[in-house]
Amino acid sequence: MTENEKEVIQGFKERLTKHLLSICKEKGYLGDTLLQTPDIEGKWTEIAPDYYGDAIPEFNGYPEVVLAWAAYLGEAVAQCWDSDWTSFSGEKYGFFRGARGFDYLDEHITEKFLGYKVGSEEGNAEAEVLRDLATQAYTFLRHDNIEAQSILAYKAVLASIDVMFLVGAAVRLKKLGYKFEKM
Repeated sequence: MTENEKEVIQGFKERLTKHLLSICKEKGYLGDTLLQTPDIEGKWTEIAPDYYGDAIPEFNGYPEVVLAWAAYLGEAVAQCWDSDWTSFSGEKYGFFRGARGFDYLDEHITEKFLGYKVGSEEGNAEAEVLRDLATQAYTFLRHDNIEAQSILAYKAVLASIDVMFLVGAAVRLKKLGYKFEKM
């Protein structure tokens, strides 16, 4: 990728993050800042290639699912980071995806990591938040000025997935009571 293409993708990521953060703030999912930690970002760097391997073949048929599932992964990693990072930090993507595979990643994470029953009020509320954000991210991706069916468009899809993971993690961290405070 050329320097110009890297700048285009970085700009896209920044705009998408800002867009999703404003929606999260408006709806009360987050405050003014995208909560994050180096541990969570590092885990994403480690597991993202395996997630891409599951997600990219599904993107054309189910783009919003691919984006929402990335946010679910972010939530699961954030939950593990909060509860016992020493035990969970070495886990691979398959641990988060679950034995039933990619199609059931949301249900696996909802029950195993978030502690909600699938179909429960809490589980449905969580699903609604992530579906809403995935729809917003996909709409943003479609309306950006990146040429469709290009290498740059592919990179923008990956960037959207990355942003959704981080947003999912931030949403979970806020639910767990984390916040940034000026010192």
